[in-house]
Amino acid sequence: MRLLLQLALIFIVLLISEIESYPQPLFEVTREAFCREVRDREPQQPFSDFAEVRKGDGLFLWMEIKAGERALTMLEAKGELPIYHAWALEVRVLDLINIGITKERWLEQADAIRGEVNRRGFFTWRTQSYKKNLKEGRWYVSVLDANKKPVKKLGSGTEVFRPEIVVQFIK
Repeated sequence: MRLLLQLALIFIVLLISEIESYPQPLFEVTREAFCREVRDREPQQPFSDFAEVRKGDGLFLWMEIKAGERALTMLEAKGELPIYHAWALEVRVLDLINIGITKERWLEQADAIRGEVNRRGFFTWRTQSYKKNLKEGRWYVSVLDANKKPVKKLGSGTEVFRPEIVVQFIK
């Protein structure tokens, strides 16, 4: 009986160390939308699979992220949390845009972010990028963390989050 208890304890320790060897992501995407505009930090006039726009118009990719202790630690250490949108047409990346929490925003929002993490165990952040000079075709946006590693959408398991939309021009 004692041996069985010791084996069970060893198994639990090994399981915990295995779980802890997979680091918590800096953040995950909870909501996203390609849209014509963003108002009051929410997407307006969202598109589904196709964006019919006039030549010369731009396009937003709006998203909300959920971040935990690891992101808060980075913010406190570095004063910023870079998040990138890598806009690609077909297979070629054309723009890399930092849409993360800047030093200025961290200074303004630090107490609120800390309070949200203390209350809920995480904080949410809404942000967006705007792509001008669109061309017709299939656009992808890779969402990258501070280390320029792909992130995942909340609940998607290990699947990399990479929203896409087809842009078509209207007259």
